[in-house]
Amino acid sequence: MRQIPFVLLLFIIFQNYSYSQQLSLEGRIVDEQGSGLENAHIHINNTFALAGENGNYHIGNFKEGQHRLSISYIGFTTIDTVITLSEDTVINFTLSEASANLEAVILNGNRRRISSENREKISKEYLQEQYSGSLSNTLEKLPGVNSVEIGAGASKPIIRGLGFNRVAVSENGIKQEGQQWGADHGLEIDAFSVENIEIIKGVGAIEHGSDAIGGVIKIINDRVPVVGFTGEVIGFTKSVNNTIAASTNLSFREDQFFYKFKATGSEFGDYAVPTDNIVYLNRNIPIYDERLKNTAGKEVDLYGQMGYLGDHYKGSLSLSNVYFKSGFFPGAHGIPTLSRVRDDGNQRNIGYPFQRVNHLKFINKNEWFFHDYSIEIILGFQNNHRQEWSRFHTHYTGQTAPETNPDLELDFNLNTYDFQGKYSREFNGSHTSSIGVQTQVQDNTISGYNFLLPEYYRINQGLYATHSYKATEKIYFNLGARLDLSRINIKGFYDKNLYDYLVQNGSSETIANDYATRSSETTRDFSNFNFMGGILYNFQKNWDFSVNAGTSFRLPTAIELGANGIHHGSFRHEQGDPTLDAEKGYVFDTKLNYNKASFSASLSPYLYYFDNYIFLNPSGDFSMLPHAGQIYKFTESRAVLTGVELDLHKIFADKWRTQLTLEYLYNRQINTNSSRNFPLPFTPPINGFAEIGYSFLQELKTFEDVEIFTNTGFALEQDRIAQNEHVTPGYMIFGAGLKTNISVNNFKATVNLQATNIFNTKYFNHTNFYRALEIPEMGRNLQLMVKIPLN
Repeated sequence: MRQIPFVLLLFIIFQNYSYSQQLSLEGRIVDEQGSGLENAHIHINNTFALAGENGNYHIGNFKEGQHRLSISYIGFTTIDTVITLSEDTVINFTLSEASANLEAVILNGNRRRISSENREKISKEYLQEQYSGSLSNTLEKLPGVNSVEIGAGASKPIIRGLGFNRVAVSENGIKQEGQQWGADHGLEIDAFSVENIEIIKGVGAIEHGSDAIGGVIKIINDRVPVVGFTGEVIGFTKSVNNTIAASTNLSFREDQFFYKFKATGSEFGDYAVPTDNIVYLNRNIPIYDERLKNTAGKEVDLYGQMGYLGDHYKGSLSLSNVYFKSGFFPGAHGIPTLSRVRDDGNQRNIGYPFQRVNHLKFINKNEWFFHDYSIEIILGFQNNHRQEWSRFHTHYTGQTAPETNPDLELDFNLNTYDFQGKYSREFNGSHTSSIGVQTQVQDNTISGYNFLLPEYYRINQGLYATHSYKATEKIYFNLGARLDLSRINIKGFYDKNLYDYLVQNGSSETIANDYATRSSETTRDFSNFNFMGGILYNFQKNWDFSVNAGTSFRLPTAIELGANGIHHGSFRHEQGDPTLDAEKGYVFDTKLNYNKASFSASLSPYLYYFDNYIFLNPSGDFSMLPHAGQIYKFTESRAVLTGVELDLHKIFADKWRTQLTLEYLYNRQINTNSSRNFPLPFTPPINGFAEIGYSFLQELKTFEDVEIFTNTGFALEQDRIAQNEHVTPGYMIFGAGLKTNISVNNFKATVNLQATNIFNTKYFNHTNFYRALEIPEMGRNLQLMVKIPLN
């Protein structure tokens, strides 16, 4: 036994000696324009690695001698060679585009398409340059993407007029949960921490299951950093609500292990609007100093990740927490009164009513790579805790405030558990198949002195398969099928205070009992089978055309099935229907692309048909709840939605950059009574965005890559409106800005200065959550972002 320490010592010495004789290979992989090819595949002997940010790679532990090396990247010709190592070596590789493959527009650089999916990729740099206060707002300049804004710090994405639970948002494969509670609940995502995004529209989202009818916003936050320490610090401010924000992104990699830490903190005040009054519920409500009272807020976000990249394995463990608190405009919450909107002299305080959200998320992603197949397993957990606080008030005689948290009006606490497994294999270089399984379990509890949504338990299970086939150098096929099974159990809720109130006011015991049963014990099972197919055709060197068609579905949410109460945040009594079926439809999607060195264009017509589109419909019946008004019931109807997206980018004389995006969308319900064929709610009007920028290519002593730009956003009048919506006038607003890199000795920084709504135009966004209250969009805004690299 005494020999064991000695043996261990010899083992350690031997190991250190052994490793000291091993060699490393590093360098950079770029395209012919010198742009780094992040995530390029590097195979050397039996070792596998991915190129990191800017195409940098580092692989270690090789012996002297010859080694077989293969470097590949989608859309580029593979390098397959033999190298000789006698010492630590640096080799840079340039990959050439495979001319037979197809191009697709990717912001900040063109890449090839080998799939019929309607997919766009957005870089971290673009997100930072275009940051507009939230992730959804930042993406609005993309074709077909809009947002539902909820005050100054929260928003929800809309793709092709489909939003809420018809657009799935995922991070590292796990779908973000929490926005199913209503229109006034935004995403809890730190936009500064996002590394890359893919937007998938139409049937290409079949792998992502329910909630992906409109598309998927796929956040990729597990990039492998370069070896060593890298990082950046970002400072951000804007004038429209006096935002002050700071963010830091740090990463460290040593051999196979890598680590990341990200943190963001922001605070903002009441935001400015170009009006001094609004009209709501036939009341003229003053807006003092053109500031919307109690719309201030703050946010604190933390993110940590640990990862490992081995010979055939890549794994990451991520933990994030997003905390957000902001006020509700008192004139939009409950019954408005003049006293509640009077100026309190403090533009940064958060008073009643307000919302508080905390979103905790854990993701474990594992990928095994082999010569012709790969395996992926993802585990996820989310806790979404949302609260709405308002001074205790009762509409019922005898109701007393709770002893604990008496001003807590609504409290939702949702736990979500995810498991995903996927197996992919390549056959003969032309066929690639994948099969995957997904399981999700949700458990939601409630509290608070008010009632809107019952407690529920839900389990979803999915099985899918996809196949891609390269028929020729010009033609690619994509196929997919999916089976989903789901069960939801909604707990009953009986409101004794309401029963007593109604009986005391003359209602019969039967009617009072029906109303007091706010939610009935309900168990529903859903099943659905979907399929998709698509073809991509490269009919000219710079042209490609894709067609996709398939079916789609969406599970009804708990609020659509079981809600029954006054939702002050949405200004109405909302009532679910436990008999609703899963939403089903058909999708037809096309895209025509043209790409050349200085010019790219895409045209995307599409068509959706729904057998039973679920929406909130004014019933014409008035609620017996005090101060409730008309009941809005979740109902279903056949519906059609069609439109077209246009996206143009052109560079002139290597200095002038131009961009134009346009979107047209048409939809309506389809009823037996044609007079009831109203448009669907939250339908974006014809809208667009145009920008022109001029770059000073010559490098100055201090300033590099200087660009000045001006832009405009515009929309036509939206007079095709759903019931209870307002006609929204058209508008055109203007902006301008300057961005540059600063270099002084060893100090470097990127500066982005922008002005929006320069002329302080009063205009309305038809998809804004506050549109029903005649609250205009934010006024003139000047924002500054400074990014300082730390490496």
